[in-house]
Amino acid sequence: MKIDVSAPNTMQKGFLITDRLILRKLRIDDADEMFSTWCNDPEVTKYMTWNPHENIEVTKLVLSSWLKQYDEPSTVRYGITLKSSGKLIGSIDVVGYFENAPEIGYCIGKAYWNNGYMTEACKALIDYLISLGHKRIIIRAAKDNIGSNRVIQKCGLTLFMQTEEPASIIKPELITINWYELKI
Repeated sequence: MKIDVSAPNTMQKGFLITDRLILRKLRIDDADEMFSTWCNDPEVTKYMTWNPHENIEVTKLVLSSWLKQYDEPSTVRYGITLKSSGKLIGSIDVVGYFENAPEIGYCIGKAYWNNGYMTEACKALIDYLISLGHKRIIIRAAKDNIGSNRVIQKCGLTLFMQTEEPASIIKPELITINWYELKI
């Protein structure tokens, strides 16, 4: 399939295209790049709901389960690739729903932090969700995750609540979570 990469912020049959990125469905052959770029990095996964992957087999197992979810029409999940090289640098998806509003989650390799890539990807996904008719979008971030909080604010979401809760079953320690929303 030919992708018109000259058109910024476009949606084409499973792709979201921005100035510098192509957001595309993940594939089983992405496992190696996912593992080496972000899944095994303790700094990247510090604020995630999951721990760094100990080996490529864990990444393959997670990726396989995600690929099966593409059969469900409600699944919204993209690999974030650089338009210039095709390199897979992160992922972004709808991780769930809060009061019927989609909640966005994302992750990007440390080598790609502070370049505006996640803000660009997040804005593209927000635009896509709005095009689907969503009137409210949610993103949560650990209060201490300064980078993620900045991304969320740059995308136009506003803080509406803070909670103290475990990051996940895997990470049971209590942390302060900032809840942001965008109302259309």
